[in-house]
Amino acid sequence: MRAFAIGAVRQHFTKTLARVPGPDFRFPTEHELDALEAFQLSLGRQSELTLPLPLKGTVAQRGQEIFRNLGPGAGGPENSAGKCNACHFNAGANVHPIVAGALGIAGNLNFATGVEDLPDQPQDLTGELVPPDDGFGSPGKGEFNTPPLVEAADTGPFFHNNAVETIEGAVAFYNDDAFNNSPAGQLVAGATGSGINLSSTQVVQVAAFLRVINALENIRQSIELLEASGHFGFFGFQRDQVRLAQAIAETEDARKVLASGGLHPHAVAHLKKAEQLTRQAASSLFGRHIFINEAIRKHRDARAVMIDAQS
Repeated sequence: MRAFAIGAVRQHFTKTLARVPGPDFRFPTEHELDALEAFQLSLGRQSELTLPLPLKGTVAQRGQEIFRNLGPGAGGPENSAGKCNACHFNAGANVHPIVAGALGIAGNLNFATGVEDLPDQPQDLTGELVPPDDGFGSPGKGEFNTPPLVEAADTGPFFHNNAVETIEGAVAFYNDDAFNNSPAGQLVAGATGSGINLSSTQVVQVAAFLRVINALENIRQSIELLEASGHFGFFGFQRDQVRLAQAIAETEDARKVLASGGLHPHAVAHLKKAEQLTRQAASSLFGRHIFINEAIRKHRDARAVMIDAQS
Protein backbone atom coordinates (compact mmCIF):
# COMPACT_ATOMS: atom_id res chain seq x y z
CA MET A 1 0.00 0.00 0.00
CA ARG A 2 2.88 2.35 0.74
CA ALA A 3 4.45 1.67 -2.66
CA PHE A 4 1.07 2.33 -4.27
CA ALA A 5 0.81 5.71 -2.53
CA ILE A 6 4.33 6.69 -3.57
CA GLY A 7 3.62 5.70 -7.17
CA ALA A 8 0.35 7.64 -7.15
CA VAL A 9 2.07 10.80 -5.93
CA ARG A 10 4.79 10.52 -8.58
CA GLN A 11 2.22 9.88 -11.30
CA HIS A 12 -0.59 12.26 -10.41
CA PHE A 13 0.72 15.03 -8.14
CA THR A 14 3.49 16.21 -10.43
CA LYS A 15 3.74 19.76 -11.78
CA THR A 16 5.34 18.59 -15.05
CA LEU A 17 5.65 15.31 -16.90
CA ALA A 18 9.35 15.25 -16.07
CA ARG A 19 8.27 14.00 -12.62
CA VAL A 20 11.45 15.11 -10.87
CA PRO A 21 11.30 14.80 -7.05
CA GLY A 22 11.65 18.25 -5.54
CA PRO A 23 10.85 20.65 -8.38
CA ASP A 24 7.76 18.71 -9.51
CA PHE A 25 6.50 16.98 -6.37
CA ARG A 26 7.52 15.74 -2.95
CA PHE A 27 7.21 12.20 -1.67
CA PRO A 28 4.91 11.57 1.31
CA THR A 29 6.54 11.52 4.74
CA GLU A 30 6.61 8.32 6.78
CA HIS A 31 3.77 9.68 8.90
CA GLU A 32 1.72 10.48 5.80
CA LEU A 33 2.38 7.02 4.35
CA ASP A 34 1.23 5.43 7.61
CA ALA A 35 -1.95 7.52 7.55
CA LEU A 36 -2.65 6.75 3.88
CA GLU A 37 -2.15 3.04 4.46
CA ALA A 38 -4.46 3.01 7.49
CA PHE A 39 -7.14 4.90 5.57
CA GLN A 40 -7.00 2.61 2.53
CA LEU A 41 -7.05 -0.54 4.65
CA SER A 42 -10.20 0.71 6.39
CA LEU A 43 -12.16 0.91 3.14
CA GLY A 44 -14.20 -1.56 1.14
CA ARG A 45 -13.49 -5.25 0.90
CA GLN A 46 -11.19 -6.80 3.46
CA SER A 47 -10.73 -10.05 1.53
CA GLU A 48 -10.63 -11.28 -2.05
CA LEU A 49 -13.37 -13.26 -3.74
CA THR A 50 -12.82 -16.95 -4.38
CA LEU A 51 -14.19 -17.86 -7.79
CA PRO A 52 -16.33 -19.56 -8.92
CA LEU A 53 -19.24 -18.11 -6.97
CA PRO A 54 -22.55 -20.04 -6.79
CA LEU A 55 -24.44 -17.51 -8.90
CA LYS A 56 -28.06 -18.13 -9.83
CA GLY A 57 -28.52 -16.11 -13.01
CA THR A 58 -27.67 -18.11 -16.13
CA VAL A 59 -26.18 -15.14 -18.00
CA ALA A 60 -23.91 -14.15 -15.13
CA GLN A 61 -23.02 -17.81 -14.55
CA ARG A 62 -21.89 -18.11 -18.15
CA GLY A 63 -20.02 -14.84 -17.87
CA GLN A 64 -18.13 -16.17 -14.87
CA GLU A 65 -17.13 -19.28 -16.82
CA ILE A 66 -15.83 -17.16 -19.70
CA PHE A 67 -14.07 -14.79 -17.28
CA ARG A 68 -12.18 -17.67 -15.67
CA ASN A 69 -11.38 -19.63 -18.84
CA LEU A 70 -7.74 -19.12 -19.80
CA GLY A 71 -8.00 -21.17 -23.00
CA PRO A 72 -6.32 -24.34 -24.30
CA GLY A 73 -2.94 -23.38 -22.89
CA ALA A 74 -4.44 -23.73 -19.42
CA GLY A 75 -6.77 -26.64 -20.12
CA GLY A 76 -9.86 -24.66 -21.14
CA PRO A 77 -11.86 -24.49 -24.39
CA GLU A 78 -10.73 -21.94 -26.98
CA ASN A 79 -14.17 -20.73 -28.08
CA SER A 80 -15.07 -19.17 -24.73
CA ALA A 81 -11.73 -18.03 -23.39
CA GLY A 82 -12.18 -14.57 -21.88
CA LYS A 83 -8.84 -14.89 -20.07
CA CYS A 84 -9.86 -12.05 -17.75
CA ASN A 85 -8.67 -14.13 -14.81
CA ALA A 86 -5.12 -13.95 -16.17
CA CYS A 87 -4.59 -10.39 -14.98
CA HIS A 88 -7.58 -10.11 -12.63
CA PHE A 89 -7.28 -13.31 -10.61
CA ASN A 90 -10.53 -13.88 -8.69
CA ALA A 91 -11.74 -10.55 -10.16
CA GLY A 92 -9.06 -8.77 -8.17
CA ALA A 93 -5.97 -6.81 -9.15
CA ASN A 94 -3.35 -9.57 -9.01
CA VAL A 95 -2.14 -11.80 -11.84
CA HIS A 96 -3.10 -15.46 -12.11
CA PRO A 97 -0.44 -17.93 -10.90
CA ILE A 98 0.00 -19.11 -14.52
CA VAL A 99 0.86 -15.58 -15.62
CA ALA A 100 3.01 -15.07 -12.54
CA GLY A 101 4.95 -18.19 -13.52
CA ALA A 102 5.43 -16.92 -17.07
CA LEU A 103 6.63 -13.53 -15.82
CA GLY A 104 8.59 -14.71 -12.84
CA ILE A 105 6.80 -12.11 -10.73
CA ALA A 106 3.47 -12.17 -8.91
CA GLY A 107 1.04 -9.68 -7.42
CA ASN A 108 -0.36 -6.41 -8.71
CA LEU A 109 1.49 -5.37 -11.86
CA ASN A 110 1.55 -2.63 -14.48
CA PHE A 111 0.70 -3.42 -18.10
CA ALA A 112 0.73 -1.61 -21.43
CA THR A 113 -2.72 -2.57 -22.74
CA GLY A 114 -2.76 -0.40 -25.86
CA VAL A 115 -5.79 1.60 -24.75
CA GLU A 116 -4.11 4.78 -26.00
CA ASP A 117 -4.07 3.22 -29.48
CA LEU A 118 -7.87 3.06 -29.73
CA PRO A 119 -9.11 5.10 -32.70
CA ASP A 120 -11.71 7.87 -32.35
CA GLN A 121 -11.27 8.43 -28.64
CA PRO A 122 -13.80 11.01 -27.38
CA GLN A 123 -11.18 13.63 -26.55
CA ASP A 124 -9.67 13.32 -30.04
CA LEU A 125 -12.97 14.12 -31.76
CA THR A 126 -12.91 17.74 -30.59
CA GLY A 127 -10.14 18.71 -32.98
CA GLU A 128 -7.91 19.69 -30.07
CA LEU A 129 -4.42 18.22 -29.86
CA VAL A 130 -4.52 15.85 -26.89
CA PRO A 131 -1.17 14.25 -26.05
CA PRO A 132 -1.30 10.55 -25.21
CA ASP A 133 -0.78 9.48 -21.63
CA ASP A 134 2.38 7.38 -21.62
CA GLY A 135 1.74 5.88 -18.18
CA PHE A 136 4.37 5.17 -15.58
CA GLY A 137 7.96 6.25 -16.04
CA SER A 138 9.78 9.18 -17.62
CA PRO A 139 9.29 8.69 -20.49
CA GLY A 140 6.53 6.19 -19.91
CA LYS A 141 6.02 2.83 -21.57
CA GLY A 142 2.25 3.09 -21.77
CA GLU A 143 1.91 1.00 -18.62
CA PHE A 144 -0.93 1.37 -16.16
CA ASN A 145 -1.71 -0.33 -12.88
CA THR A 146 -4.16 -3.24 -12.89
CA PRO A 147 -7.31 -2.35 -10.89
CA PRO A 148 -9.68 -4.78 -9.15
CA LEU A 149 -12.91 -5.53 -10.99
CA VAL A 150 -15.32 -6.26 -8.15
CA GLU A 151 -16.78 -2.76 -8.31
CA ALA A 152 -15.80 -1.93 -11.87
CA ALA A 153 -19.29 -1.91 -13.36
CA ASP A 154 -20.44 1.21 -11.51
CA THR A 155 -17.24 3.22 -11.94
CA GLY A 156 -17.42 4.21 -15.61
CA PRO A 157 -16.27 5.83 -17.79
CA PHE A 158 -13.48 3.31 -18.14
CA PHE A 159 -9.70 3.31 -18.51
CA HIS A 160 -7.44 6.17 -17.49
CA ASN A 161 -8.54 8.21 -20.53
CA ASN A 162 -12.31 7.65 -20.13
CA ALA A 163 -12.37 6.10 -23.59
CA VAL A 164 -15.39 3.84 -22.98
CA GLU A 165 -18.66 4.60 -21.17
CA THR A 166 -20.06 1.15 -20.30
CA ILE A 167 -18.77 -2.03 -18.72
CA GLU A 168 -19.83 -3.87 -21.88
CA GLY A 169 -17.63 -1.55 -23.94
CA ALA A 170 -14.76 -2.05 -21.51
CA VAL A 171 -14.97 -5.84 -21.86
CA ALA A 172 -15.21 -5.52 -25.65
CA PHE A 173 -11.94 -3.55 -25.72
CA TYR A 174 -10.04 -6.75 -24.98
CA ASN A 175 -11.28 -8.19 -28.28
CA ASP A 176 -9.77 -5.23 -30.10
CA ASP A 177 -6.54 -5.25 -32.07
CA ALA A 178 -5.40 -2.37 -29.85
CA PHE A 179 -5.24 -4.81 -26.93
CA ASN A 180 -4.30 -8.03 -28.69
CA ASN A 181 -1.35 -6.32 -30.41
CA SER A 182 -0.22 -4.54 -27.25
CA PRO A 183 2.56 -5.77 -24.94
CA ALA A 184 -0.10 -6.92 -22.45
CA GLY A 185 -2.07 -8.70 -25.17
CA GLN A 186 1.04 -10.45 -26.41
CA LEU A 187 1.87 -11.45 -22.86
CA VAL A 188 -1.58 -12.99 -22.39
CA ALA A 189 -1.27 -14.81 -25.71
CA GLY A 190 2.15 -16.14 -24.77
CA ALA A 191 1.02 -17.31 -21.33
CA THR A 192 -2.28 -18.88 -22.47
CA GLY A 193 -1.62 -19.91 -26.07
CA SER A 194 -3.68 -17.31 -27.97
CA GLY A 195 -5.23 -13.87 -27.87
CA ILE A 196 -8.77 -12.95 -26.83
CA ASN A 197 -11.64 -13.35 -29.28
CA LEU A 198 -15.12 -13.27 -27.77
CA SER A 199 -18.46 -13.02 -29.52
CA SER A 200 -20.74 -10.06 -28.82
CA THR A 201 -22.98 -12.29 -26.69
CA GLN A 202 -20.00 -13.48 -24.66
CA VAL A 203 -18.95 -9.88 -24.06
CA VAL A 204 -22.40 -9.18 -22.61
CA GLN A 205 -22.19 -12.31 -20.46
CA VAL A 206 -18.84 -11.30 -18.95
CA ALA A 207 -20.23 -7.82 -18.32
CA ALA A 208 -23.28 -9.38 -16.63
CA PHE A 209 -20.97 -11.30 -14.30
CA LEU A 210 -19.15 -8.08 -13.43
CA ARG A 211 -22.44 -6.29 -12.84
CA VAL A 212 -23.62 -9.01 -10.48
CA ILE A 213 -20.45 -9.17 -8.39
CA ASN A 214 -20.53 -5.36 -8.25
CA ALA A 215 -24.09 -5.43 -6.89
CA LEU A 216 -23.22 -8.17 -4.40
CA GLU A 217 -20.38 -6.07 -3.03
CA ASN A 218 -22.66 -3.02 -2.82
CA ILE A 219 -25.14 -5.11 -0.84
CA ARG A 220 -22.42 -6.42 1.47
CA GLN A 221 -21.26 -2.90 2.24
CA SER A 222 -24.83 -1.63 2.69
CA ILE A 223 -25.64 -4.36 5.20
CA GLU A 224 -22.40 -3.67 7.07
CA LEU A 225 -23.25 0.03 7.31
CA LEU A 226 -26.83 -0.65 8.35
CA GLU A 227 -25.79 -3.14 11.02
CA ALA A 228 -23.47 -0.50 12.50
CA SER A 229 -26.34 2.01 12.73
CA GLY A 230 -29.28 2.57 15.05
CA HIS A 231 -27.72 1.40 18.30
CA PHE A 232 -27.31 4.64 20.24
CA GLY A 233 -30.63 6.41 19.78
CA PHE A 234 -30.52 10.19 19.91
CA PHE A 235 -26.82 10.28 20.80
CA GLY A 236 -25.84 8.34 17.70
CA PHE A 237 -28.05 10.24 15.29
CA GLN A 238 -25.36 12.27 13.55
CA ARG A 239 -23.02 9.31 13.20
CA ASP A 240 -25.88 7.22 11.85
CA GLN A 241 -26.66 9.89 9.25
CA VAL A 242 -23.24 9.42 7.68
CA ARG A 243 -23.51 5.64 7.64
CA LEU A 244 -27.07 5.66 6.32
CA ALA A 245 -26.15 8.09 3.54
CA GLN A 246 -23.35 5.73 2.52
CA ALA A 247 -25.73 2.76 2.68
CA ILE A 248 -28.22 4.60 0.45
CA ALA A 249 -25.46 5.30 -2.08
CA GLU A 250 -24.34 1.65 -2.10
CA THR A 251 -27.92 0.42 -2.48
CA GLU A 252 -28.57 2.85 -5.30
CA ASP A 253 -25.40 1.69 -7.05
CA ALA A 254 -26.48 -1.96 -6.76
CA ARG A 255 -29.94 -1.21 -8.09
CA LYS A 256 -28.69 0.82 -11.04
CA VAL A 257 -25.89 -1.53 -12.03
CA LEU A 258 -28.32 -4.45 -12.25
CA ALA A 259 -31.12 -2.52 -13.94
CA SER A 260 -28.75 -1.06 -16.55
CA GLY A 261 -27.83 -4.59 -17.58
CA GLY A 262 -31.39 -5.92 -17.51
CA LEU A 263 -30.42 -8.32 -14.73
CA HIS A 264 -32.37 -9.77 -11.79
CA PRO A 265 -35.51 -7.57 -11.80
CA HIS A 266 -36.72 -9.14 -8.55
CA ALA A 267 -33.46 -8.20 -6.85
CA VAL A 268 -33.83 -4.67 -8.23
CA ALA A 269 -37.30 -4.45 -6.66
CA HIS A 270 -35.95 -5.59 -3.28
CA LEU A 271 -33.15 -3.03 -3.50
CA LYS A 272 -35.57 -0.25 -4.37
CA LYS A 273 -37.55 -1.07 -1.24
CA ALA A 274 -34.35 -1.30 0.83
CA GLU A 275 -33.35 2.15 -0.38
CA GLN A 276 -36.74 3.57 0.61
CA LEU A 277 -36.50 2.00 4.06
CA THR A 278 -32.99 3.34 4.57
CA ARG A 279 -34.15 6.83 3.64
CA GLN A 280 -36.97 6.48 6.18
CA ALA A 281 -34.44 5.42 8.80
CA ALA A 282 -32.30 8.45 8.01
CA SER A 283 -35.25 10.80 8.56
CA SER A 284 -36.50 9.11 11.74
CA LEU A 285 -35.23 9.92 15.19
CA PHE A 286 -37.34 7.32 16.97
CA GLY A 287 -37.95 3.81 15.70
CA ARG A 288 -35.02 4.11 13.33
CA HIS A 289 -33.89 0.57 14.11
CA ILE A 290 -37.18 -0.82 12.77
CA PHE A 291 -36.56 0.68 9.33
CA ILE A 292 -32.92 -0.40 9.47
CA ASN A 293 -33.80 -4.02 10.23
CA GLU A 294 -36.35 -4.10 7.42
CA ALA A 295 -33.80 -2.59 5.02
CA ILE A 296 -31.28 -5.28 5.98
CA ARG A 297 -33.90 -7.95 5.31
CA LYS A 298 -34.61 -6.52 1.85
CA HIS A 299 -30.90 -6.45 1.04
CA ARG A 300 -30.64 -10.11 2.00
CA ASP A 301 -33.68 -10.90 -0.13
CA ALA A 302 -31.98 -9.21 -3.09
CA ARG A 303 -28.77 -11.12 -2.47
CA ALA A 304 -30.63 -14.43 -2.29
CA VAL A 305 -32.00 -13.81 -5.79
CA MET A 306 -28.48 -13.58 -7.20
CA ILE A 307 -26.39 -16.10 -5.28
CA ASP A 308 -26.80 -19.26 -3.27
CA ALA A 309 -27.65 -18.41 0.33
CA GLN A 310 -24.89 -20.66 1.71
CA SER A 311 -22.11 -18.62 0.10
